[in-house]
Amino acid sequence: MGMMKALYGMLLASGLALTLAACSVLPRSEPVIMDRYTLDIPAWPVRQAGPGAPVLLVTRPLARVELDTPRMAYREQDYQLRYFARSRWVDTPAQLLLPGLAEALEASGHFGAVVRVGSAAQPDLRLDVELLEFSQDFRVVPSEFQLRLRLQLVDLETRAVLASRLFSTRTVAPERSPRGVAAAANAAWQALLPELVGFTSTVLDDRPSPTDS
Repeated sequence: MGMMKALYGMLLASGLALTLAACSVLPRSEPVIMDRYTLDIPAWPVRQAGPGAPVLLVTRPLARVELDTPRMAYREQDYQLRYFARSRWVDTPAQLLLPGLAEALEASGHFGAVVRVGSAAQPDLRLDVELLEFSQDFRVVPSEFQLRLRLQLVDLETRAVLASRLFSTRTVAPERSPRGVAAAANAAWQALLPELVGFTSTVLDDRPSPTDS
């Protein structure tokens, strides 16, 4: 009986050693390395706002569900949105747009302050932004980055919509790659920002002053 137990123990130990050896030669899964890209915030010449300039609240841009993700989107066929496998934005496109937009508006000199949601300041106006397109279009050659937004300026005292407008631009990518997409997205955003600031300034210029009868 003792010999049988010893033999069983030897067989069990041998089987365990073979199992461990087999496990040690299995390929290990390699971590997926993601390339991450962002939108640069261009430097703007700062203008001082005049006395009585309104305080503007810039809300977080809304985005369609398929664009509300850090994944980098592109189109190769109509009605189909795809994403690069190993490339990402550092945040959702809506969050990437917000800092540059707020800084450009504040530097414009049209507002006494530009604040975001959560600020204790009492705003006079609210700027709502809706992101409609933020993707690379490979259906054309050379490929182009598509950026499309809707802006709406609201008077918070009267709750009236002062103006609403669509903005759109397409920028050629320097190469057919995620890096080329990031370069084109940055160029598109920097080209569109002056138009967005100009839109708000035009609305303010056309807005009746409180002393107007």
